[in-house]
Amino acid sequence: MKRMEPLLMLLVLYVVLAPVIALPLYNTMIFYPSRYPEGFWEVDSVNGIKLDDVYIQTQNGSTLHAWYFENPGAETTVLVSHGNAGNITYRVGLISLILAAGASVLVYDYRGYGKSKGHPSLKGICQDGLAAYRWLLDEKGLKPGNIVHLGESLGSGVACHVAERQPCGGIILQSPFSSLAKIARQVLPHLHLYPAWTLPEPRLDNISSLKSPHAPLLIIHGRRDTLIPPLHSREIFRQAAEPKQLIILPEAGHNDIYSVNSDTYKASLQAFLARLSDTRSQ
Repeated sequence: MKRMEPLLMLLVLYVVLAPVIALPLYNTMIFYPSRYPEGFWEVDSVNGIKLDDVYIQTQNGSTLHAWYFENPGAETTVLVSHGNAGNITYRVGLISLILAAGASVLVYDYRGYGKSKGHPSLKGICQDGLAAYRWLLDEKGLKPGNIVHLGESLGSGVACHVAERQPCGGIILQSPFSSLAKIARQVLPHLHLYPAWTLPEPRLDNISSLKSPHAPLLIIHGRRDTLIPPLHSREIFRQAAEPKQLIILPEAGHNDIYSVNSDTYKASLQAFLARLSDTRSQ
């Protein structure tokens, strides 16, 4: 009987740590929200364009906080789904580059981030992305073809999730993972012990989303990124359907991607958005 005790303990531990059972534990490892007043909230404009504070209702009744920057004369609005840390106030540098590239910007905080209510979850942040997309349609009267998703890191999964379900004009993935399962297993090797069906939904499998026909795709990754290595972007690019483009920034890492090599980043955005505009006008 005593010999069985270690095996029984291992079995119990295996069951307890299964992702479908221990999801609240894994959520604390996935999400690093900065709630208000953490952050840099003394922003009233970027690149001379006034910030508009907006609040977005989700289908389950959560209230999201977002910043909207309407660039005069812009045909395209970039919908930013940010990474797993901080909040929208940490994305001013990214907002500046998008505005300089000639687009308007909507950047929102997931539930539990910044001034948004609730608590983050994988299912919840995907619902948040869909709600932000619908806000652009319903409140700003945009056509789907004038909306471009930009998913940053974890937000790449949200951007692909929404783009797979709703039409859009383009997809930009910044420092994306090929799938959440793959990056999770790299960070937490014990997850290799669990079959795929034990992983929570939605799976945020960017490769699976992009194998099917999709809007024009731009992938940007830093060669020095050690958090999500650029091999993830190379794998997405290799397996994604056309049209697609991959830009590797030679000096950039993960968190400095739009401050290091910023000229190349901005030029890539401008060229991509210009091609989308040309395609719409044909």
